Amino acid sequence: MDKTREFLAGVQRIKKHNRSGSSFNMGGALRDMEGLFLSQNRACSDLCASLFSWWRGKYAAGPELDDGAVEKIAAVNSFVNCEGDTDALDAEDWARIKEEVGYEAENLPLETLSAMMKAVVDHGAI
Repeated sequence: MDKTREFLAGVQRIKKHNRSGSSFNMGGALRDMEGLFLSQNRACSDLCASLFSWWRGKYAAGPELDDGAVEKIAAVNSFVNCEGDTDALDAEDWARIKEEVGYEAENLPLETLSAMMKAVVDHGAI
């Protein structure tokens, strides 16, 4: 199982765990998701923390995690892991990802940085 599928399975468990009857503990779910996201991407944890924070502010503002928001963070996870399943990201997302990668470039392994920048260029963010 690739890391993105593992991540999505983890998100589904987190959503289930943070639901009580008809209420949803969004704060708890986001904390758990951030922990999962960072644990899967230890080699670039600073970048991942920045990307998660951006995603949370832009896509996870509602009372519950909708499928669109989950698709976005899964696509970001796929990008970070160089797995290529990034179709959910739009041009604005790619521009922000490029910025975040640029901020953290000196802290990333060269091979990872190269693969990330190739994906950014391939999606027209440069």
